Amino acid sequence: MTVTRSAPASRANRWAYACGMALKRSYRRINAFESHLAERVAAVGVPVGKPLVRGGFLIGKLALLGVLFFVSFWLVAFVAAMLVVIAFLQLRAFIGADAEDEGSGPDYLGADLYIGDFDDKGHYIGGCKSSN
Repeated sequence: MTVTRSAPASRANRWAYACGMALKRSYRRINAFESHLAERVAAVGVPVGKPLVRGGFLIGKLALLGVLFFVSFWLVAFVAAMLVVIAFLQLRAFIGADAEDEGSGPDYLGADLYIGDFDDKGHYIGGCKSSN
């Protein structure tokens, strides 16, 4: 039987396959270690040694899975919050651009002719440029 390849695998596909196989090998090693440890504990003569070892490993696996879910949830929540903040800032800038066109504030009085600033009560401080 000949096996033909339909398309060459990309570098990303090869990396994904290699990472998946490394995870699979690691999981199988952990399971082999768990079985070996459970058999040794049972051989020593501990009455409930085998279920105790298996239960301990199960709790460890579930704790690791829970930590991964916790981190992934907060990562997704953080990204979603950042998208909401960016959208809010864009909307605020868009609304603020419309408000500036109305001519509110000192600009409608020709404030570009003035040199100076305003005090706390809103009164103008400074001189005036010549119109020449």
